[in-house]
Amino acid sequence: MADHARGPQAGDERRVRILSVDGRRAELALSGEVTGVAAAQIEEVLLDPALQGVMEWTLDLSGVQRLDTICAYALVRPLLTAAPPVAVRVRGASRQARRALHQTGADHLLTFED
Repeated sequence: MADHARGPQAGDERRVRILSVDGRRAELALSGEVTGVAAAQIEEVLLDPALQGVMEWTLDLSGVQRLDTICAYALVRPLLTAAPPVAVRVRGASRQARRALHQTGADHLLTFED
């Protein structure tokens, strides 16, 4: 499994990182306050060429203190338009993060794990 972790860059607190990509599976981790400008970070990470063709996603939200609906939508938008539909496991989401993800309308794609 190739490790594509992205750490903090100078002057840039990364709130979303690719932990691993293995063919058609990928794991992403979000952390901290995932609000506002983090939507651009999410979109940038999801455009990484290593993620092309991924059909099974794991989103680790255990480090998220807050997820706003703008960032939740940025996270699931590419998944909603994928053909064929992708499978998404969400791990460690707080009640607030689950609510933000629910508001995106992507519930049919998401499987929540504790």
